[in-house]
This record gives sequence, structure tokens and C-alpha cells, in this order.
Amino acid sequence: MVSTRVQAGEEVGWRGHLPLFFMEGSGSEGQSFPVYLLHVTSLSVAMAWLYWKAARSLLLVMVMHASVNNTFGSVTSTVQGATDEWSFDGSLVAWMTVGLSWVVALAMLIQMRGADLRGPEAAG
Repeated sequence: MVSTRVQAGEEVGWRGHLPLFFMEGSGSEGQSFPVYLLHVTSLSVAMAWLYWKAARSLLLVMVMHASVNNTFGSVTSTVQGATDEWSFDGSLVAWMTVGLSWVVALAMLIQMRGADLRGPEAAG
């Protein structure tokens, strides 16, 4: 829950992970950037769906984001000895996570398709 207070900037549209991904000591060593990008994109869909379903509550999106960030160390997504972050070499767990995340994200996108996502103030 500690990260919830400091990541509020991301929830309103700022995405500051790209430069951090390529910096030594950022915790992204041994990860594949394409795998990471696929996963982050599916999580963005899930956060948009949650924002829509929770009556546009950023608090719930921030809690979800914090839970993802705080479980990062529990899921092994790195490949030992990996030196090329642009390769598609990801661990089996990383690829399974991406696959499952996209199954859920696609279901959410289908549910949001055709819905009025602008909010109640746009209706009148």
C-alpha cells in the first residue's frame, strides 16, 4: 500500500516506466521489454475497465496498481543471464501471465465495446 501514495501521477496519465526499464538497478534486469510491454498494455485495459466499473474511482485503480507492483517479486519473469532486453525471451511464467492477462483484457474490451465510457456529465 506504500506505493499507492507515490504512483498517483501514473493514474492520471503519466507513464514514466520506459526510461526506468533500461536503467541499471531499476529491477528490470533479465526481463524482456516486449514481454513487459504486452503485459503492461493488458494491465492498462484492466485498469480502464475497473475505472469504468467503479464509477470512475481512481482510488480503486491505484489499489490495483499497487497490488500489481507489490507482487512483482513473487512472479519470476526474468531469464537468468539475459542481456538483450529487446528479445522475446521471457520465462514460462512471464508468457503464461501475458497470455492470461490478454484473455481477461479481451473479455473486458468486448464488454466495454459500444458502452458510453464518457461518464455521466457527458450525457447531459
